[in-house]
Amino acid sequence: MSKSGMGKIILIAILGVVVLLGGIGFVMFKSKGHAKSAKAEKLPAVEMQLGDFVVNLADTSQVRYLKTTIVLEVEGGKAAGGGHGESDGADAKIRDAVIQVLSSKTFAQLSAPDGKEKLKKDLIAAINERLEEGKAVEVYFNEFAMQ
Repeated sequence: MSKSGMGKIILIAILGVVVLLGGIGFVMFKSKGHAKSAKAEKLPAVEMQLGDFVVNLADTSQVRYLKTTIVLEVEGGKAAGGGHGESDGADAKIRDAVIQVLSSKTFAQLSAPDGKEKLKKDLIAAINERLEEGKAVEVYFNEFAMQ
């Protein structure tokens, strides 16, 4: 093989390596840009003031009440509770879910050492079934009194 033939083969090999590395770099750059845009689209968690609830507990032997004030933390959704637009429907659905769960509990269930934690999990599950947008991630009790 002549020197010019060998030079062409080396040049083609170098060119192939450069194109290959450029392609890999392009794919890596694009995937990082896409990941950043996906993170940017994720909405921050917002707190929804659900307000006061007074419900009869599920006890049948005597009349028992629960009074509580609840704040809900929601990720990836619009903040409800603005008092206009679609949030009114969302508030009604969420408040209904909360009332359903609260009134299904007995005094003994809520008085148990892990009663409030179980209640929080039940509330989150019930609320997430009704949320069209976002996800409830935490429930906070600002007031919790049973009689």
